Amino acid sequence: MICWPLYAEQRMNKVHMVEEMKVGVAVQGYEKELVEADELEAKVRLVMESDEGKKLRERLAMAKKMAADALKEGGSSHMAFDEFLKGLKKSSAELKA
Repeated sequence: MICWPLYAEQRMNKVHMVEEMKVGVAVQGYEKELVEADELEAKVRLVMESDEGKKLRERLAMAKKMAADALKEGGSSHMAFDEFLKGLKKSSAELKA
């Protein structure tokens, strides 16, 4: 993943993806609103052709699988959403009583 933050929370997302999850690389120059073509080409080549890029892609594939598993029935996100809905139903019933 090539991270090129433009506005809003994208800079925070870049930090999360590049520094914490280690599934992306950041382009240089976005701070000055100018990313050189050579810089972008270098990052694309890094991601697509280098050993470091291969490791990034492997980590990203693992993160993708973990996210998909969380959404499946019985997954952590699915179960958390079910608990959230149960809480809403309980609160609604208590308000009606």
